[in-house]
Amino acid sequence: MFAVMQVETDERREFRRKMRTKCEFVCKYCQRRFTKPYNLMIHERTHKDDITYTCEVCGKTFKRQDNLKQHRTIHSPSCNRPFGYAWRF
Repeated sequence: MFAVMQVETDERREFRRKMRTKCEFVCKYCQRRFTKPYNLMIHERTHKDDITYTCEVCGKTFKRQDNLKQHRTIHSPSCNRPFGYAWRF
């Protein structure tokens, strides 16, 4: 009726942690490290001068498409922010 589960000991958990190889991808511009090659690729675009994504409404330019997509929300009619309001984090 009840399932018996083996509890992992701290010793076993530590062994597994050490055995996992951590693949690291390093930015050639700033040496920032990433665990996935895709994240490195997206990051390296921030170092390049060729800006490729432009807002059709206001002409603001972005190096990353996801930043343009986020920016577009300030131009939507359902948005209560005034035109030109910038995201502040």
